[in-house]
Amino acid sequence: MHSSAFQLDQQFINRLWERITRPQETSTTGSEFSTVFLKGNIPSLEHLALIIDVAYWASYATEEGAPVVASIMLKQSEHTSDTFHFDNPLDFSSKTLVKLGPALENPRADIGIWPDQNGTMKIWGFIPSSHEPIKPDFWIQILGPGRVLIMYSGRSIAALTGNQAVFIDPRGIFQTLMPKIAAQAHTNDIKLLNLLRYNAILKIVQQTRAHGKGGIILVVPDNTNWTQSIKLPIKYTGGANFLDMDLGQVKPPSDSSNLDQVISLIEDLNLPHQKDWVMAWQQVQQQISRIARLTAVDGALVMNFDRYVYCFGAKIRAQNIKASSSTLQIIEPFDGSANRTIPYSSLSGTRHQSAAQFAFDQPGSIAITASQDGNVTIFTRSDHSDTIHTIQHAELILLHEGLGGSLWNLSLFSELGWFEKEVEKTGKNYLSAVIRWMKNTLHRE
Repeated sequence: MHSSAFQLDQQFINRLWERITRPQETSTTGSEFSTVFLKGNIPSLEHLALIIDVAYWASYATEEGAPVVASIMLKQSEHTSDTFHFDNPLDFSSKTLVKLGPALENPRADIGIWPDQNGTMKIWGFIPSSHEPIKPDFWIQILGPGRVLIMYSGRSIAALTGNQAVFIDPRGIFQTLMPKIAAQAHTNDIKLLNLLRYNAILKIVQQTRAHGKGGIILVVPDNTNWTQSIKLPIKYTGGANFLDMDLGQVKPPSDSSNLDQVISLIEDLNLPHQKDWVMAWQQVQQQISRIARLTAVDGALVMNFDRYVYCFGAKIRAQNIKASSSTLQIIEPFDGSANRTIPYSSLSGTRHQSAAQFAFDQPGSIAITASQDGNVTIFTRSDHSDTIHTIQHAELILLHEGLGGSLWNLSLFSELGWFEKEVEKTGKNYLSAVIRWMKNTLHRE
């Protein structure tokens, strides 16, 4: 469903309200995952429209020439050492968000809002983003001009993009990219590792988008075919995975047929204290940031599906001129959005054309572009034709929710059947072990 974001249609607000207040009617109905995720604070119907409207108009403002980026959370005031409280709560308005935004990014902090005794929405303070990696409350992020992401229970539900109001549905993107990732899996890999690879790619792209310089990421199979599509010489070549040694203390089992080892791995990752969990989560973010910052160098970063970086600052060269006569199948992460086909010639921008060319020439690869304006487009070639799958508006599914988004993708991974072969192979309920781990991790005392 698409509505004008300049005059938010009441039907869109009502449907959004239903999705927030009745999550059991979403895609995970009947799934074992429906009992896992936390329920958080929900605004009234009137406040829901107000929060979205204020965030949307703030997104178009600038402060000292820079666009506003802000994170807004419906949360009661907390008295913790790292939470800032205003002596006098501020008006919740686009003007206030514009003034606060620059002070609360890099590292980001969430602006806390809550109605006062008269029911008027106020800004009471802000909370450092790292304080709570699982965020179940109603939460909005301003991603850039005209881009507002709406989340609840750690999951992206809807978005405003330009003059459209849309509901998020990542299934089409998931089903487009996961076969490419699964095709590169090692024989003894557990299925869960494919999801970890998928999530890590999204997070690297998110970090690439965040530095604002734009960039290209080329995810390639474990062979040297990709070098045929890169101009020589490559100035910044070498190799590293940027993985901290202490993250290797818990290793996947070498024999995936031993389900007990897999369950043991899941249980070992169930850290008993939230402080430990936050620390481990931050270490993963550091690894991803180390890779993403290399994309700020002009040219493309090339890495494999396990995030081993081969080079950066690379220049793409055309290998097959047939790409210019191919078609692009447009895929969007929107509920009810039908795929459409457009000619390759309609693709604009050197960065996008180069990435599409690489995806065409290297069928097993995924080519990703992040523009300076925040748009993210993903290209990969069809396994059955010369069509180039082109994922637009991918910036809306880049795990802005943090760990909550990663776990919702685990739910999607199960829902779309990516666990099934492993369950059949082992004859045991591997998925139940994962769900047990999630419940123990998410459901705090």
